[in-house]
Amino acid sequence: MHEVYIAESILETAIWKCRDSGFGQIKNIKVKIGKASVVSTEALIFVFDALKIGSIASEASLIVEEIPTTGCCKTCNGEFSVDRDFIFQCPCCGSDSVIIKSGNGVELAELEVES
Repeated sequence: MHEVYIAESILETAIWKCRDSGFGQIKNIKVKIGKASVVSTEALIFVFDALKIGSIASEASLIVEEIPTTGCCKTCNGEFSVDRDFIFQCPCCGSDSVIIKSGNGVELAELEVES
């Protein structure tokens, strides 16, 4: 269950950024998660809620924005969306030589904090 490691990393990074900037409490944490990252939003929020207890993020909500997966063909330079079956093939020319442009990672996007 890699959601545990992701939640730990999000929480540690948010706490560090909050303290480093001189704030005392985290109210909300917004993350962007790509569909191709295969992260369960429900599991991530569940784990985050358990890990935040007793920290400066104990009252924080984890807000998750899902990012669609897009690709770019190395053969014809066409850009396309990757469907939910994760077929990484260019719909224009049929090439399997593609690059994932977005939707395969996890990003800490915003922190809402208070003094």
